[in-house]
Amino acid sequence: MKQRVLDNFVTLKRKKTSEDTKIAKPEVEKIIKKKPQNENQKVENKINLPKETIENPPSNLPKETNENPPSKFYPTYSSFIETLETWKDPLKDYILEPNNKNMLYTYNFLKKEYENKIIFPPKENIFKAFQITKYSEIKVVIIGQDPYPNPGDAMGLSFSVNKSQRIPQSLLNIYKCLEKDNNIQFKKPLHGDLTSWAEQGVFLLNSTLTVECKKANSHQKNSKWNLFTDFVISKISSLKKNIVFLLWGNFAIEKKKLIDGKKHLIITNIHPSPLAQKKGDFTISKQFSECNEYLKKNGIKEINWQIQ
Repeated sequence: MKQRVLDNFVTLKRKKTSEDTKIAKPEVEKIIKKKPQNENQKVENKINLPKETIENPPSNLPKETNENPPSKFYPTYSSFIETLETWKDPLKDYILEPNNKNMLYTYNFLKKEYENKIIFPPKENIFKAFQITKYSEIKVVIIGQDPYPNPGDAMGLSFSVNKSQRIPQSLLNIYKCLEKDNNIQFKKPLHGDLTSWAEQGVFLLNSTLTVECKKANSHQKNSKWNLFTDFVISKISSLKKNIVFLLWGNFAIEKKKLIDGKKHLIITNIHPSPLAQKKGDFTISKQFSECNEYLKKNGIKEINWQIQ
């Protein structure tokens, strides 16, 4: 009798345990489902950001822009001047020891600027005019003042912008001048990239080769670029012959003193900028056909001014 009661007690206990397990199982599942949330909560706690910081980020955090951030400059002076390529030899008296103090100053100035500010053009395009127009192939020189200061515009060639950018007003007036020249076949292109001119020997030289973002002429005084580019112009004048110099505006016309007018053709005009319209009409000049006539007369292949 006692054995039967004991058996019934064990059976009852087993059933109760089984029922408890059935009840507990959903609770375990709930705990498992909640576990990832708990883990995420732990991650948030580790970040430890106040709620108001997330909703109202500080104003000093960097904002998304289309501007390039400050970047590393050429690590050495020699790597910097190496990018002058075919121009290194004719310019050796300015860029190599013992007469390179001014160029070395420019290098140190630019290194600091590029690594602390947003500077245009990108460092690899500073000497792009020299890289595309080889020294031995130069036919025409067009002198600008300094690069465009707006993001994405400056590309290392005077008056030229990248194909993705809007055509500047000065360049539109240059195009109008070409369209009005009856001796030139020209149709206004949809972009402002003048690379096809540079590839034919049109040296698109800015007097100042760099600029700080949105600060026109910011490198004109403190970089000593003007000493370098004046040296370039004077060397072209002394070492070459039958080069056409297109000088637009008072700034460029001042460079006339560096050029031997007996050896070369100098054509002057007001600046193509709309701001110079009070002084005259840049677009009525026949300067581009005059340039080609001079080249042809001296046995030099003419420039195809149509933008590719």
